[in-house]
Amino acid sequence: MYRMIQLESLIPETLPGVALFIKHGDNHVLYKDPTLSFTQGDKERLLDNNVKCLFVKAAEMSTYNQYVESNLPLLLSDESIEPELKQSMLYQASVNYVQEIFDSPAIAIKQNVERCRNLIKHILNDVMNSCGVMPALSSLVDHNAYTYVHSVQVATYSIALHIKEFDLGRDELMDVGMGSLFHDYGKVYVPKELLDKPGKLSPTEFMEVKKHPVYGYSTLRDLDIFTPVALGIVKHHHEKENGSGYPDGLSSYDIARSSKITAIADVFSALTTNRSYRQALSKESALEIMYGEMDGSFDLQYLKTFKETLH
Repeated sequence: MYRMIQLESLIPETLPGVALFIKHGDNHVLYKDPTLSFTQGDKERLLDNNVKCLFVKAAEMSTYNQYVESNLPLLLSDESIEPELKQSMLYQASVNYVQEIFDSPAIAIKQNVERCRNLIKHILNDVMNSCGVMPALSSLVDHNAYTYVHSVQVATYSIALHIKEFDLGRDELMDVGMGSLFHDYGKVYVPKELLDKPGKLSPTEFMEVKKHPVYGYSTLRDLDIFTPVALGIVKHHHEKENGSGYPDGLSSYDIARSSKITAIADVFSALTTNRSYRQALSKESALEIMYGEMDGSFDLQYLKTFKETLH
């Protein structure tokens, strides 16, 4: 199995440490051996042939992810790279890393917590310094990697809304980012066939899916690396203003503001992302549902502010 990577994520005259492939029809042909550097000449030849993406073996994605993460500061500070492309690289790198973490044992989070925090720092800087994140986040949509794309979208939307609504320090914004990035981590303990089921879940199936906030909260709490703010987001992002949410049936003032905001980001991302069984809604249609069919679910002040951040 192969995974697509962006050509611009490779730094000329560096050693990616993985074999690089070009796709010809249905075949993947070796382009460069892992012991060879990726040169400026390589990049120019590929671009001249209208090649913008390469491929690496799925088994080598961890090595590639670490390569990209170590070079992100250089990539993001390179003035020759268009801002939109920098955003695309940042968010795609984040999705790749979330997939690596979610597909690994829980202890991997503890071992790589600084990598998680560094990604959140980059996302935070992008949200604070860019004009908007919608195009970059929309470009990530791929139902085959829904959980990972969704996690990055929710973290970014949550950070953006917190910045818009409150005057917070970077430490608290980091907590928000970490909590919202891992808000759905508990789904790794829910059978995949339930998460991907195209039809309506039975009451028993829905009860199992509804356990994911507690699964995630319990696992991440036991790692002893997440703050109460982050853990609160993981546990309470499905609580509702009218008290009809889960797992604790909290309402209004009993729900932390960070959980209320992540709930908005969570639903908006879910509605505007392609799934294997339905097409993504437009942002206008998603907001119409959130204000209409889902009336009573959200803090209206936060929802109003979120709507403003999308324009």
